[in-house]
Amino acid sequence: MADKLSLEVVTPFRTVLNEDVDSVTLPGIEGEMGILPQHVPLLTILDAGIMSYLNGDGKTEAIAVHWGYAQVDGNNVRVLAELAETASEIDLSRAQEAEKKAKELLQSGKQSSSDWEDEEGRQNIYERKLQRSLVRQKVAQL
Repeated sequence: MADKLSLEVVTPFRTVLNEDVDSVTLPGIEGEMGILPQHVPLLTILDAGIMSYLNGDGKTEAIAVHWGYAQVDGNNVRVLAELAETASEIDLSRAQEAEKKAKELLQSGKQSSSDWEDEEGRQNIYERKLQRSLVRQKVAQL
């Protein structure tokens, strides 16, 4: 269909979503980007964030996406994510507990040098865990 996007979201372990949608909003590393049918070809890196889409019923749905890539080619959008979760798959209390633990570890300063990924300023493991827990909570509450 020319007025729809074919959206596919996959992780290394499963296909999370495969359906025709009206539009998609992706969490790019430099901000959100909207995708409509007949979009120019695009390959981009995704940050941890909320990927939303407008389904055929006019309802906005959301998926927590934790780092990956998106490929857009005309009416096809493929999201290859490290981890992706729908709202129904998220345990809100577990995400809140993960946020609490990550904040405690960040504030206490009890981190070993192995908790840092590299010297180029990438995020600390606990900062990434905090970010992931916050995204999960937002999606679960939508």
